[in-house]
Amino acid sequence: MPRQDENKRQGTISSARFNLLSSMVGGGSLSLPLAFHQTGNIFMAPLLLVITSVLAQQSIYFLVKAGIYSTERRDMSDNHNDPLDNDKKGTASYENMASQAFGAKARVLSSVLVFACCFFGTAGYAVLLRDMLEPLVDSVVIPPEGTGGGPTFSRNLAMLAVILIVSPLCIMKNLTALKNVGAASMASVLTVGLCVAYRSIECQLGFTEQHDNDNSDNKENSESSMQAFPSSMKMVLDAVPLFISSYICHFNVLPIHNELRCPTSDRVTQWVRTSMWPATLFYYVIGLTGSLYAKCTPNGEIQGNILLDFDEDDPLLLLGRMCLAMTITLAFPMLVIPARDILVRAVAGTRCGRRIIAKSARKSSLAPLDVSDAMFSDDEGPNGLTEVHFEHMEVAQATHLEEPLLAMENRSITNTAPDAMRDNLDEFDENRSTSRSIEQDGTDSRLLRIAVALSVFWSAAIIACSVSSIDVVWDLLGSSFSIMMAFIIPCGAYLKLAGRKRFFNQVSDGGASFRKWMVSRTLAWIMVIGFIPLMIVSTANAVYNSLSANVV
Repeated sequence: MPRQDENKRQGTISSARFNLLSSMVGGGSLSLPLAFHQTGNIFMAPLLLVITSVLAQQSIYFLVKAGIYSTERRDMSDNHNDPLDNDKKGTASYENMASQAFGAKARVLSSVLVFACCFFGTAGYAVLLRDMLEPLVDSVVIPPEGTGGGPTFSRNLAMLAVILIVSPLCIMKNLTALKNVGAASMASVLTVGLCVAYRSIECQLGFTEQHDNDNSDNKENSESSMQAFPSSMKMVLDAVPLFISSYICHFNVLPIHNELRCPTSDRVTQWVRTSMWPATLFYYVIGLTGSLYAKCTPNGEIQGNILLDFDEDDPLLLLGRMCLAMTITLAFPMLVIPARDILVRAVAGTRCGRRIIAKSARKSSLAPLDVSDAMFSDDEGPNGLTEVHFEHMEVAQATHLEEPLLAMENRSITNTAPDAMRDNLDEFDENRSTSRSIEQDGTDSRLLRIAVALSVFWSAAIIACSVSSIDVVWDLLGSSFSIMMAFIIPCGAYLKLAGRKRFFNQVSDGGASFRKWMVSRTLAWIMVIGFIPLMIVSTANAVYNSLSANVV
């Protein structure tokens, strides 16, 4: 493919949808039956699920808008006299957005935050993959007596073999090429959901053997598999991180948006809505049906992984395990690539990294990349304005939007920004000069990309080899890191970047867009104010749960 075509937006709504779903829907959905069982599967759990879905969807919109605002100044200056560059890929990144909104320290914090979520998520998925392969491996190599679940040499070897097979997918340059992988992953996880639903329906109809003993509490729990409300507030606190974790995909939102062709507000809205609501429907089905299986468990309870409640010799369960193993395997690139890109940009931003890139550029026979092709710039490049290639209807839709997700005019920032924002332009220009110096010396950094991707992937896999259970890590990630990354930072960055300059632009519209702008800002403030105490309480509850488990 010609070099100039590689730097154009090639993502479709279909590919963007599958990539977002692959980042979001996975092994975490198997914990939703527990969340439904704890909070009340008839009323409270579906309500919490819908609320979480709506808030996650809105936070994605705020994240996309903040990402575009963070690169807007450079877009306007770089593309002002070069309309032929309007279909180039965007280069907005999570850490650059945080840096533009809150300063250089926020870049480091957000980079560490996203990397930690992706890295520990990769390790967690590796442990879950090993658990799914356990019956198959144990049928070939009998484990030592008394081993139970957990790491053994043969189980770890099988897990590492699968990771070796999927490693080439983690060195791909972008997520658009993983469209078919995302479709296969969704087909696999849907099969898992159908297996769980089928066995749960059998349980409710009495076709499955129900465990019975003399413990009246167990009988009472079994008979109350359907309930509207939780038995205690503690149950809600335990379940909220499970709901939130099911919608965490924000580390891949901006990379996917950077690839999306013609990213008008309507197309972005279509992409997000057609991803979130099918996922919510799937979550509801697997959460409700899985929670009903409590009637057929020995103690009337549901485990954190619903598949562990089924008999290991169940052939349908074996199919579900293999499909889940496939889903986890295909989800690895969605976690590794964001972590890889953060490290590549961090390395390229150091003095040593610049030397390495410059040396590679002198030795390489390839021509240097175009300015916007450097995936590792300190300051992000063009966001890919695409109005040149819009159809007439798309132009009409985009021009009357209250806050278009794509800038439709070439305006100078110095004419519209307030004084305080104008004062920061010197610092922005310095960062931009540094970025250009990296880009002029850079190549496509393929070797660096491969080295970093394999380092991230295999170091997470090695950690997983020695971990028997990472429930504590999941609780902490879902209650603290996930809330901060998915809700607090995107909403805060939107409020910061859509500030006074947006106010003056919206007032000139005549009032209608200004009211919508104020509603968006009010909602962002509500989310920030609400999620900060929720993060503190959920984190404290996760720490308490981990300490209580250790005492027991």
